[in-house]
Amino acid sequence: MLPRRRRARRKGPSELSVQIGIEEALPDDPLVLSIAETLRTDVGKAMKLAFHNLENSEYKTRDTSIRNVDNYDSIEVSMLLCDDGFIRKLNKEWRDEDHATDVLSMSQHIPGLDIPVLQLGDLVISVETAHRQAEERGHTLLDEMRILTVHGLLHLLGFDHELGKEAEEEMEKEEEQILNTLEWKGKGLIRSAYHFSTDMDHSENSDEANRDVEKMSLREGHHQPKLTHIVCDIDGTLVDYEGHLRAESIEPLREAISQGVTVIMVTGRTRASTIATFKLLNMEGKDEFISENSPGVFLQGSLVYGGNGQLIYKANLDVDICKEACLYSLKNKTPLVVYCEEQCLTLFEHPSVDLLHTLHHETKVKVMPSVEDLLECSSIQKLLFLTNAEEDLSVLIQHWSELTEGKACVVKAQPNALEIVPLDASKGGGIRVLLDHLGITEDSDLEAVGD
Repeated sequence: MLPRRRRARRKGPSELSVQIGIEEALPDDPLVLSIAETLRTDVGKAMKLAFHNLENSEYKTRDTSIRNVDNYDSIEVSMLLCDDGFIRKLNKEWRDEDHATDVLSMSQHIPGLDIPVLQLGDLVISVETAHRQAEERGHTLLDEMRILTVHGLLHLLGFDHELGKEAEEEMEKEEEQILNTLEWKGKGLIRSAYHFSTDMDHSENSDEANRDVEKMSLREGHHQPKLTHIVCDIDGTLVDYEGHLRAESIEPLREAISQGVTVIMVTGRTRASTIATFKLLNMEGKDEFISENSPGVFLQGSLVYGGNGQLIYKANLDVDICKEACLYSLKNKTPLVVYCEEQCLTLFEHPSVDLLHTLHHETKVKVMPSVEDLLECSSIQKLLFLTNAEEDLSVLIQHWSELTEGKACVVKAQPNALEIVPLDASKGGGIRVLLDHLGITEDSDLEAVGD
C-alpha cells in the first residue's frame, strides 16, 4: 500500500468538527439551547487558538503526543451538556468518584495511530454545577460554560494541573491566555478555584476525568496498571466510509493483541461483515481482531455479543415502523435494506444495495417478493435507506425523525445513508452492557479508540 500523500503547504486541518448534544434528562430550557448553539462556534474558536499557541510553546509538563495538527485532514471533538445526576454517574463509572463535578474530559487520541482524523475526545459539562459556579463567581452561565470548555480542551491537548505545581502554573497560564485573547469574561478554572475555594482542594472542587489514551505509556515515578481491553469503534477509524481498511492504522492494535489485550469491535455493521472485512488482512479468527467467538457491539448497539460470542443483548424495531419503511421504499423507489441479525433483506434490486455486499462485505442482500414476506422473517434490528449524491438527505431525515419520534432513533451514519435503529440501541449503551457482562469495572483495564 502506498503511503498517504499530504497536501503541500497546508496551513491547518481543512475541517474542524464540533458536535454538541444535550442529555435527555436535562429540563428543556431556551437558555441552555441558546448556549449550546453559541458553544458550537466558541469551541472551534478556542481550539484554533489553543493549536496556534502550541506551535511555538515551550511548556515542560504538557504531554506532547499531539504536536503538529497540520498533519490531519480534520479534527473532531464532541460535547455533552447534562445534569448533576448524569455526570455523577459518569464520574463514578470512570473515576470511582461518587459525586457530581463540573467538567469531564475524555481523550480519544492514540499516539502512533496514523489516521487522517485527529479525534481529540469528549467533554461532558454539568449545566447545574456550572450554574451554581456562575452565581458564586458573579458572571453568566455562558461565561462559566466557556471557562469549563477551555479547561476541558486543554486537558485533551495534554495539560494536567494535577501533576504538580509547575504543571498547574503552565495550564493556568494557557487558560488565562485563551480567555483573555477571546475576550471571554471570568478567570480560568484553576485561578477561580484558588479565589473562591480556599477551604477546598481544587481536585475535589473540579474533578475532570482526563482519560488520555497516551497514558498507556509510563510516566516517571507512576505505576502503570495492566491494560486488558481496547474498545474500538471501527467506523471511520479502521474502515472508511467506502469500505476500505486503513492498514496503517491497524498495526498498533495488532501489537496490543500480541501482548494479550482484547480488542472489542463496535460498529454499525453486522458481525459477519466485520469478520469478512478483517479477513482481507488475515486478521479474523482465533487470537486475531475478531471471530464468531469474539465479544462485540454491532448494528449500532442493537446486537451485543459477550464472551465466547454468545448473544447477550438484542433490541428490535417496532413492526409498524418496519412496515412503513417498506411501503415508503416501494412508493418512492428509495433502496431499503432490512437487517435481521446477520441477514440482509430488500424489496428490489439496486446498484447501491449490491455495493453493501461487494464493497462493504455484508452478506448478499436477499430480495423478498413482498412486504408481507419480508416482515415474516425474524426480528428486525436496523433499517438502512440509501440515497444518491444528488438527493437531499435532510428531507428524508426530517420525515423519519418525525414519524419515529419516541419509537426509534434516526442516524446519519454515512454521507448518503440514513439508519433507523431501536430507541434503546446505541453504541455507548451496547458498550456498557458488554462491559458489565465481562465484569470490567476498573478504568485502568480499558481504553477506547474511535468516535
